[in-house]
Amino acid sequence: MATDVVIIGDFIKSKEIKERKVFQKQVQDMFKRFNQKYQKQLLSKLTLTVGDEFQVIVKLDSNWLNFLDDLYVTLPHPFRVGIGIGEITTAIDPERSIGADGPAFWRAREAIEAVHRNNYGNKCHLALRTKDDSINQTVNTLFLLSETLKSQWTDLQRKTFKLMLEEGIYQAEFDQAHFAKRIQISESSLSKRLSLGNIKIYLRGRETIAEFLEVNYESL
Repeated sequence: MATDVVIIGDFIKSKEIKERKVFQKQVQDMFKRFNQKYQKQLLSKLTLTVGDEFQVIVKLDSNWLNFLDDLYVTLPHPFRVGIGIGEITTAIDPERSIGADGPAFWRAREAIEAVHRNNYGNKCHLALRTKDDSINQTVNTLFLLSETLKSQWTDLQRKTFKLMLEEGIYQAEFDQAHFAKRIQISESSLSKRLSLGNIKIYLRGRETIAEFLEVNYESL
């Protein structure tokens, strides 16, 4: 069987959201756009499930972390995430991420429960589980370090990162002069944003996670 990625998301303090029906409609509309944008990446579409949780099944390739970060900068409310990598032993409904089962789902649930228990002082809202504890420890440490950087971003740094994703930039090394021109700022201003936000370091961490999982694919 294939090794896939199950992502379970949970909106933080969702009961405090005002006009919940409006919020859920907004999220549903965003999910429709994501499902269209990443249709080649998704094995089963982003789906709101019980309460304020959502699920999605994605292919384990070089793009799944990009997808996750795009969610981070787009959804209108903070959320925590449990990531499970492994087999799915039942049929997958490509239209709704409900009803499938297997180790990938069990691990995603274990991961989000771990985030509930400890988010490192509100700095890290995601965790990953595979069948290999040493891989889990390494990847989750990398997540913790990079998420700590992200938790310190200003609105401007977060906006800059979002613009990078919109331009298809999801690597530490890229043509900064071209991107600065695209977003109509000076290259020195862009360099300052990237440096103060440690954005390139963040992306190098993401690259390292993807490379590490690829090298250790047989152990997932």
